[in-house]
Amino acid sequence: MPDRDWYRLDTAAKIYPSISQTHNNTTFRLDFELYEEVDGNLLQQALVRILPRFPSFCVTLKRGLFWYYLDTNHAIPVVKEDTGFPCRRLKDFVNNGFLFNVMYHRNNIIMECFHGLADGAGAIEFLKTMVYEYFVLKGYPMENEGMVMDTEERVSQDELENSFLKYYDNKGDYTRLKQPVAYHIMGTPMHPNEIFVTHGIMDLKQFLGKVKQRGVTVSAYVAALLIYCIASTQVEYMGSKNPIIISVPIDLRSMFPSDTLRNFVSFANVGMVVEKSTTFDDIVAVVSAQLAEGLKKERIHANINKNVKFEKNPFIRITPLFLKNMVVSNTYRLYGEGSYTMLLSNLKTTRLPDSMRKYIKEIYYTLGVSDLNPLNCVVVSYEDKMIITFARGIEETDIIRKFFLHFSQEVGLEIEMRGNEWKNQA
Repeated sequence: MPDRDWYRLDTAAKIYPSISQTHNNTTFRLDFELYEEVDGNLLQQALVRILPRFPSFCVTLKRGLFWYYLDTNHAIPVVKEDTGFPCRRLKDFVNNGFLFNVMYHRNNIIMECFHGLADGAGAIEFLKTMVYEYFVLKGYPMENEGMVMDTEERVSQDELENSFLKYYDNKGDYTRLKQPVAYHIMGTPMHPNEIFVTHGIMDLKQFLGKVKQRGVTVSAYVAALLIYCIASTQVEYMGSKNPIIISVPIDLRSMFPSDTLRNFVSFANVGMVVEKSTTFDDIVAVVSAQLAEGLKKERIHANINKNVKFEKNPFIRITPLFLKNMVVSNTYRLYGEGSYTMLLSNLKTTRLPDSMRKYIKEIYYTLGVSDLNPLNCVVVSYEDKMIITFARGIEETDIIRKFFLHFSQEVGLEIEMRGNEWKNQA
């Protein structure tokens, strides 16, 4: 294990402690549903056994004079039975100072993670390794086939790096465009920390066939449908001149080679002002073109340069943390989440060895919501299923209902509905 006592937060992570203090839920949830009931004691053993392989997860958040930082945590995280609502806010994490929680409920192994610690791609490597070790402890024959991190291997410095700094070009172009103020979904807020989750499960081959007929990507199709559903169900939107903007996280590891387990994502914002005469086909065309432009490498590199320039700004660096919290939180509310209506994350197909797949039925991924943006969406494919998950912090379900009715009634796909509230079929 590298000899490290503390870690700087990566470039993307630096904002999360500040915004988590106020209005934003910076937690996400990964969930493996097994074919059998989970043994909590064995899961605890599996977690303890893999910890030395993941030093960047064995940390706690500390306040410095100018920045938050991650200090090595020598305690033991405790596996708990899942109770209450998903995606607990950071201030509600009670796990010996760790920035993740491992839980179980019936057949489900669950990990909730503070986004300042890792992104979805990094966290799922941790979860895969833990579940693999759990199956080993169960006595099941396992072969990792190069798809699961080996707990006997030496920790690589590449896994711990801030990849934003690696690819930063101080002489390169950087993003200067000011983002428009986006429309924000209206609704009746839930009680604090109440988040309802809805999973819609469809046949993957049929789903991809319908998307292919339009000649666009899954992200473009789903983002366009979200815009269409928001515009047609939100009475408040009629007459609004603010665009409905969907923010799409982009895993940069395929574009800029990296083995980091920390954050390495950027965002592409797509959307438009929807008029009464605007059709779904119109939205699909606009969003598809915008997303293709946003995924260009030079555009992504400019975003990396912009974010690192902010981090390296001398004034920002010497600003005391208590002032920085106010500046970052207010700036993010205006120019971060203020510039989009909701998040849409398309988690890449999770690669699992055959020896693991036979024990795992479904994989779910859920994003926390915020006061300003109370609805988020995630798309995950696993085996022969496409799973689309909504998290909401408002009582109204009309956007979600219209979204899935599009697939069940207009497209003709069968949908199985699951969640912590909606149990029926669409």
